[in-house]
Amino acid sequence: MFFYNSLLLLSNILIVAVHTQSESRASLGNSSCSYSGNLKAECDLEDVSIADIPLACTAVIFDGIYMDLAYNAYAPCGGDDLLAKLDMMLKSSKNVFVLYGHSTQEEWSQVLACEVCNNGTNSQDEMKGLKSFLDQHPGIKGLLITNLELDDNSVDFPEYSENLKVYLDTMRSTFPDLAIGLYLVGKFIVDQYTHPKSTWLNFTIIDSSVDFYSISVVTFNDCTDEFKLLGTAPIGLSKSLNTTSLGHSNSSSTGSSNSSSTGSSNSSSTGSTNVTMPVTNYTLSNLKDILADISIPQNKTYYRYRLSPLSSDDTLSLCNDTVAEFCSNATGSSSWCFDTIESFNEKGQFAKENGAGFIVNIIDLNDPDNVCKCGPYPSFNAILDGYNGISANTSKECALLKRS
Repeated sequence: MFFYNSLLLLSNILIVAVHTQSESRASLGNSSCSYSGNLKAECDLEDVSIADIPLACTAVIFDGIYMDLAYNAYAPCGGDDLLAKLDMMLKSSKNVFVLYGHSTQEEWSQVLACEVCNNGTNSQDEMKGLKSFLDQHPGIKGLLITNLELDDNSVDFPEYSENLKVYLDTMRSTFPDLAIGLYLVGKFIVDQYTHPKSTWLNFTIIDSSVDFYSISVVTFNDCTDEFKLLGTAPIGLSKSLNTTSLGHSNSSSTGSSNSSSTGSSNSSSTGSTNVTMPVTNYTLSNLKDILADISIPQNKTYYRYRLSPLSSDDTLSLCNDTVAEFCSNATGSSSWCFDTIESFNEKGQFAKENGAGFIVNIIDLNDPDNVCKCGPYPSFNAILDGYNGISANTSKECALLKRS
């Protein structure tokens, strides 16, 4: 009896310890903001100071740090200047999360090639390099693991999920207080679900090792006339899905979705009033249904929204497609695709109803200097209002962002 009671006591202590560790991990909160902080160097625009990041940004996401195959961490753009900016962010009161990973899925496949069969040797070696980086930049609250999607150069990797779980569990055991999330591209998820290219991730295997998922719809649809008044990530209508796989090695599903219900002219579900919904698979409602079908939990899902307009001109970049430029150049930006205040508001409502929160991309480009005369950061604030149940009808009037 004494032996049994001792084991029971030890078990309870371990359960409490594990719970305490998970409780100590920082959260993204409801409304996180990705932040460049490097607009001067990249775009010849004025940098937004860390102090001017909106207080409503519950976490700041830094993009980003990569690991090479010799397990040395590096900043792919901006180098030492970018790392200096990271250190400044870490001295602020914000929770700072960092995009992190290998540069391609092919590089990931080399790291994860046989982690199940070799007891995570590569993962353990990588954690040594990561520890060195984290020690040099103390205060990082979490990592968003990126570049896990397949591309045209990817080869089939039947045990991708099992090997990734070893990697994630090695990271968890090495850094128990570090939040671990996956940064995933919404367009790829829809494509892989509809027409699987190869074996990808099985989320029922890896979910227990993941704290949250960042699902990006920053690049969802191309900018065409159909999306001019909607933005390129419309809400759309939910579908009745008839598949259960993203090409998992343990699934017999074909992975084809019911395309007969793609698109709708129901203007109440477009994300904007009195606008016809284009025929597209790439809607938030369709993505939400797919996420549920592939077992990505709603209470761990953060939708990553684009704040700035998008031009159909491929020669323009994020540096050109800014909210301030949209308001100050009505003729030049007349064909750009951009959400209205109402559709941004509805995206906030959507995140509230179907996720744990939202992330915005990139807060620096969202008119911090109030060129649009709508108050700084108008898109972000419209999404935040929607998330908090504040109707767009009661939001501040924003004449320069209105189009017909």
